[in-house]
Amino acid sequence: MDKNLILAEHEVFETERLILRKLEMTDAEDLFEIFSNPEIVRYVTFRAHHSIEETKAELANKLLPQRLMMWGIVEKTSLKVIGMISLYVKADKGEFAWSLNQKFWGKGLMPEAAQTLVDFGFNELELNVLTAEHFAENQKSGRVVEKIGMKKMGQIYAYIKKLEKSVLCDYWALMLEEYRQERNEK
Repeated sequence: MDKNLILAEHEVFETERLILRKLEMTDAEDLFEIFSNPEIVRYVTFRAHHSIEETKAELANKLLPQRLMMWGIVEKTSLKVIGMISLYVKADKGEFAWSLNQKFWGKGLMPEAAQTLVDFGFNELELNVLTAEHFAENQKSGRVVEKIGMKKMGQIYAYIKKLEKSVLCDYWALMLEEYRQERNEK
């Protein structure tokens, strides 16, 4: 199975309230709103952006080259990019990463987006495990991974270059067998 081909063929997903689509350079303004917010970037590995040019450079040099495994999260009513979500695939494992505009926190949008990629990962990519890790103090991400059925496996320290120190992170996983069992019980 060619997982990269499957990823390439799935450029857009739709949920009740969201469109997940590949990022474009025209998304820079919406992403700058996210990447310049100190409350959001305190939980990610890069520093806050201070100009739209920084966001454009991030898009061109880091995000667009990863398009295969990354989607912009677009709110259907406004067509605004309100976040991004990644599913990094290696062999039979997928790892999540995401960020969401603070104005949209607490509305159940990230679990909605993530559940779409959980289903895609297990059903289309035939992955055996999905994982996520987040700063232990980021309880909002903890709630998201719980809502999509992940179980906390433990904690690890990860070195965060922008902080120049190691940070305690929660590590989560969802196994294919657990996913199937949960689906059969519904």
